Amino acid sequence: MLRLLALAGIITVATFAFPPPGAAGDLPTASELLDRAAIQNLVVKYTIALDTLDADMYASVFADDAEFTFGGNTYKGRADIRKIVTGLQERNAKQPADAPKSYHVLSNTYVEFVNDHEAHHRSYWQTIRGPSSGPFTVGGMGRYEDTLVKRNGEWLILKRQIIQ
Repeated sequence: MLRLLALAGIITVATFAFPPPGAAGDLPTASELLDRAAIQNLVVKYTIALDTLDADMYASVFADDAEFTFGGNTYKGRADIRKIVTGLQERNAKQPADAPKSYHVLSNTYVEFVNDHEAHHRSYWQTIRGPSSGPFTVGGMGRYEDTLVKRNGEWLILKRQIIQ
């Protein structure tokens, strides 16, 4: 009986001293949770800026030295990336007022921290188009592959690649 109690004591001490993977010792820190929330806001801000054609908001989610690759083109720096939305503004200005609108939908977002100032982000996207009252059709879909950086306390997209 004494041996059984001693063995139980050793197991108890070992369990708390060396928690298994996924145990309380692996819980995210408050800082990591705040960073995840900031990254979630960043990727949603990107879609809102694109859907509302807010060129300044759109450019603000990217680092000054960002690179954005899609459709065989690479845009470098905020000013160049901002032109994506100003180009959309020009095209939309030529459309009738009741032209179908475009909405971006994100799903399956995954964030992996490299360290406290760099992370990788991946999520799937869909573009749906149609009048406000519907019906809607899927205009495109793919995934974002991002490298994110934290500069001056703010998470930004350093590299984004759209994969279709």
